[in-house]
Amino acid sequence: MLRVSAHAVGHEIDLRSVADRTVTPVDPIDAALYRFTDALIDRTDDLDTTRSTLLDLIGPSGVVAAAAAAGNFEQMNRLVDATGLPITAERWATAPTIGLDLDGRSGS
Repeated sequence: MLRVSAHAVGHEIDLRSVADRTVTPVDPIDAALYRFTDALIDRTDDLDTTRSTLLDLIGPSGVVAAAAAAGNFEQMNRLVDATGLPITAERWATAPTIGLDLDGRSGS
């Protein structure tokens, strides 16, 4: 979904940077979004700082959208975890494109 959305608006993104923070994002805004969402999800002390930086880069509506997307993702992730929804082989195959190393694992 992220890859398709980025391409639809002409935004270049290295999806490996989503799961592997050692991969530098193509766009500085992506890096700021990652820091913000990490602080938001992990409830770290730098949430106010990361929010302020993001606000300067993308404005109030952008921060609201980023927070909403992070919250929605967390909700969906918890639902999937709680129900034990299996991951299909097709989805396992996409893991390397976002920097996940799943050697020895297979999908359902």
